[in-house]
Amino acid sequence: MEYRYTCDVTTADIWKMAMRRTYKSFVGIINLVFTVAMILLTIRFWGTSSGFIKSLMIFGCILFPVIQPLATYGMSAKQLENLPKDMVLTFNDKGVLVETGGRFENIKWKNISNAIKRNNMIIVMSDDRHGYMITDRVLGKEKDSFFDYLCSKITA
Repeated sequence: MEYRYTCDVTTADIWKMAMRRTYKSFVGIINLVFTVAMILLTIRFWGTSSGFIKSLMIFGCILFPVIQPLATYGMSAKQLENLPKDMVLTFNDKGVLVETGGRFENIKWKNISNAIKRNNMIIVMSDDRHGYMITDRVLGKEKDSFFDYLCSKITA
């Protein structure tokens, strides 16, 4: 059996993954608690505060729900610039063939550490920190069967 996909990762895909990772961690809980506390403090002290303090309170209220996602989107765009374009991944019984810019790399199944299924993509991890993202736009209806195939090859 062989699967062949062209990666089409967008800035929004990377941004969604980063935001999901942030808000499913302890950092996300701290962000939510800080935002709620800032909103309550702003409501309580708005009438008695000077203009400078009011601007700081507004900044505190929008820091995590507005500014952080915008900054994360900017970092995602910068990260996408560093990714190779037109990457083609071929999965077969021998392993994974990665083609990009006329260069080829074979990765044996024993060197694939994990496959992670997300809502909008599958991530094939080549080690603890690096992986290949294949979005649902590319996978289509094959997502479940492809993921099962990956899991069978990784655990074998």
